[in-house]
Amino acid sequence: MATGVADRLRDRIRDLVYIDAYVPENGDSLISLLPKALEPETAASFISHFRTSAAENNCGMMKPLQAELFQVIEAKRPWVDRRACPQALATFECPILLSDAPNNLNKHYILADNWDPSPFRYFAKKVESLPGWKRSTMPCGHNIMIDMPEALAAMLLDLA
Repeated sequence: MATGVADRLRDRIRDLVYIDAYVPENGDSLISLLPKALEPETAASFISHFRTSAAENNCGMMKPLQAELFQVIEAKRPWVDRRACPQALATFECPILLSDAPNNLNKHYILADNWDPSPFRYFAKKVESLPGWKRSTMPCGHNIMIDMPEALAAMLLDLA
């Protein structure tokens, strides 16, 4: 997670950009954040999928979610699905351990605002009033870099 890298390398990083992403605090895991960010039934469905998928053959690897769920542009879904690969359940379950040191990074949150059920609206709303944060919205599905690569590149260049 970008948050953990920024915490450990704070003297080497000036700006941090979250692109439709979780913004964890000390002790959070992705799985612990889902019930905060989504309706209980939806969060439970995702968590069940992750754990059930990882339990198959005792492999610990979750099957990738399909591009359709993230509302990737239809023409690009097969390309995304071919490249999706299993991910270790542990990456969703392990809590992040952050230091108590102050963080003076410039932070920007880019929300993909054209897909549901998106847990990321919760994080965009949470950070919009915090000092040091800026927020932008892109009218696309979760995979901004796939749906709107030129617009995202332009936005990142403006932030640089």
